Amino acid sequence: MRTWVDTLVADYAIPEETHFAINLCLEEALSNIMRHGYCGQPDHPITIDFTSTGTSLTFVIEDQAPHFIPAEPTKARPVASIEEFRPGGLGLQLMRRFAGTLRWEPLPHGNRLAIGFKVAPPPEK
Repeated sequence: MRTWVDTLVADYAIPEETHFAINLCLEEALSNIMRHGYCGQPDHPITIDFTSTGTSLTFVIEDQAPHFIPAEPTKARPVASIEEFRPGGLGLQLMRRFAGTLRWEPLPHGNRLAIGFKVAPPPEK
C-alpha cells in the first residue's frame, strides 16, 4: 500500500504533511479491518479506491467483515502513569484528527469507509 501511496503523492504533488496523514489513516483503517473485522484470519478481501477533485483526495476502503458502528469521539481520560494506560479504542479518533473527513456506511456484506483529505489546488501552468 505504501508504494501505491508514494506513487500517488508524486503524481498529484501531495504535500509531505498530507502524505504522512494518508499513510497513518490507511494503515490504521487496514489494521483495524484485519485485526478486528477479520479477527486476524487471512485471505479476506479489502479494496481501496482513490479519487481526486483537485482540492480533495478520497480513499474508499471496502471490506466484507461484520458491520461495526463507529464510536463517537470521546474525551480521553487522563492517566497518572504509563502502567495505567490501556491501548486500543483510539484508532477512529486518530483518523478523525488527521483526515479532513471520515464517513462510514454499512454495505449488504461489509463496510465502506471513506477517508478524505483537503489539498491545495494544483498550480496553474
